[in-house]
Amino acid sequence: MRRLLFGIFSLSLLASCDDGDIIVTDFDFDESRIEFCDGPNKNVFYAINNDGVFESISLEYRNNELPIDDEGNLVPPDPIDEENIINLDDQNNRIVYRLYNGEIPTGSNSYFCSVVPPSQPRVVEEWVSGSGAFARITAGYTDETGDVDADGDGIDNIDEGWDPDGLNHQDTDSDGIPDYLDEDDDGDNVLTSVETSSSIPLNDAGVRDTDEDGILNYLDSDDDNDGVPTRLEVDPEDPLEPTLQVSTELGPDYLNPEQMPRFEHDQYKENVITRTFGFRILIEELQLTNQDGSGETQRFGQTYNFGNYNQGTVEVRTCPSQDPDCGEPESEEPTNAN
Repeated sequence: MRRLLFGIFSLSLLASCDDGDIIVTDFDFDESRIEFCDGPNKNVFYAINNDGVFESISLEYRNNELPIDDEGNLVPPDPIDEENIINLDDQNNRIVYRLYNGEIPTGSNSYFCSVVPPSQPRVVEEWVSGSGAFARITAGYTDETGDVDADGDGIDNIDEGWDPDGLNHQDTDSDGIPDYLDEDDDGDNVLTSVETSSSIPLNDAGVRDTDEDGILNYLDSDDDNDGVPTRLEVDPEDPLEPTLQVSTELGPDYLNPEQMPRFEHDQYKENVITRTFGFRILIEELQLTNQDGSGETQRFGQTYNFGNYNQGTVEVRTCPSQDPDCGEPESEEPTNAN
């Protein structure tokens, strides 16, 4: 496995002003957890290692480089995959590697983002980036894997036709929203999570396929096969709620082939899901200088993968292509003030 920082120098070293010993640590950055803190004068991405050797690596930058909210959390850009470039120097925007004489506190941001860091542990060696390097920070959704349920409907991405190459995602209702990001896979205005829940009884085959046509309810636009699409079996007062149209004690009309109310409309529910996102951090042209006054430098000859920071969640709202204005309130007629 790849080692962090100085362990990698033995493989990627281009130049050094000193032929002295190379520091080798056991800090494997690929498996470390990147943290973030919002300080009064700077923001910091950092990772620490207390396993055998006490060390940290951090990316410090001016707190106006990336937007944060009132709670000190990073805000995803729009579009989500927009890249931010931070030019590094040895003052405000910089990479810092440190060795300490003791264990680094965990679970607290006080060390990395306080104006005056604690006196312990004491830094025994420090290397800092100079001018010429830059950080490429790109946000992205972190729920793009097969074993995650990105739309929160109870079905993993891979089981909703998620394509790992991102080219041919399944889109059952052809609404422009792939099933793995669609709350309503079949576009019938009944959420997938409802159509797969225990509120829908199993048929004799032990599946939720009310009309037994071989198409599970959550993928079937006419769940009871009565010739009326599920989304039209509604009360005109609630055109987006087929589940509320109940004429008999047998349950919703859209699951009862004997009940066939029909209200023509072209309205679809807005698709609202909560996605997880984070930031990928790459460092280009990285060179570090020992701060002991020796002037010793170490330089990377390739892009340095600082790591990934998982920020949190963000609400994503979209409309199906059949009703692109689904989330907008209907305009009201202007009133005459006279």
